[in-house]
Amino acid sequence: MYYFLSRKTNLQRDFKCANLLGMFPILFSIGKIPVSSFGLFLALAFLLATFLVWRLARAWDLNEEKILDLVLLTFFGSLIGARIFFVSLNFDYFAPSLSRILLITSYPGLSFWGGLLGGWLTLLFFTKRFKLDFLQIADLAAIGLLGGLILGDVGCFLGGCGIGMPSNFLGVNMVGAVGKRFPIQLFEAVIFLVILLKLWPKSLRFHFPGKILSIGLISIGLTKSITDLLRVSSFDSHILAFSTLILGIFIYFKASKKSFKKTLHELKTISVRELTALRDDRVTLEDMKRSWYNGRSKLRLALRRLGVKPTPKNF
Repeated sequence: MYYFLSRKTNLQRDFKCANLLGMFPILFSIGKIPVSSFGLFLALAFLLATFLVWRLARAWDLNEEKILDLVLLTFFGSLIGARIFFVSLNFDYFAPSLSRILLITSYPGLSFWGGLLGGWLTLLFFTKRFKLDFLQIADLAAIGLLGGLILGDVGCFLGGCGIGMPSNFLGVNMVGAVGKRFPIQLFEAVIFLVILLKLWPKSLRFHFPGKILSIGLISIGLTKSITDLLRVSSFDSHILAFSTLILGIFIYFKASKKSFKKTLHELKTISVRELTALRDDRVTLEDMKRSWYNGRSKLRLALRRLGVKPTPKNF
């Protein structure tokens, strides 16, 4: 659940440990400043998300300057939300000195769910300030979020955060973990990539505002619900993943103005039709069997009248 930029121990010792284990929490150093793999990929994730949002903004003929301002504000809002959420869940660690909250490089810790909530609230506030349609802009944000999650998970794999469960199947050594772990970060990144490739063409075509957002939230919630089963995560993470899934379903029916009960009735009707069609197929098959049996019996009777005695070999 939590994304760590580094560990509390000495960064150089982490770097040596990473080389032995095959992971790269510290990619390189600029002078005495170490560059963490997660920090670098977090920056790349922001650039990719910005590019995707900008590309859609041009396709939808939106004000690019306002959209880029929203991207920057939403990014900082998500970072603040991610930090606050993490600190609230680990307050005992930060209680001795509240200054640790601001020293994110020395006392790292970010929460994905806090970042999602912080970004959501920031986007909601500033879209109203800029007099923009929230659902339309949120569709852009959903595409950018998926792109950012892909590179974020790759950085998390290299940095040793969001660690998977112990596993000998495709298990790899992870920094800060004992034994081999399932590379759930890469598995999740591939899922988000597939979702993004499926949603991108839909986002370029005409759709009602909120459709891309709702599908994105449903996909993220469902994916997290599955991957968290293979990750060392808390019970709260499962609840938040399920809540994201429900929120996506609610937004879909609210934005599309479709009736949930009517949709369930249609699905039920389709199921009844399929069962009826299956039953009709079975009835048709039974009729064919009866016809074949009756035809074979009539043929045997006709042969006997002609004085021919059929056997299993020549009949």
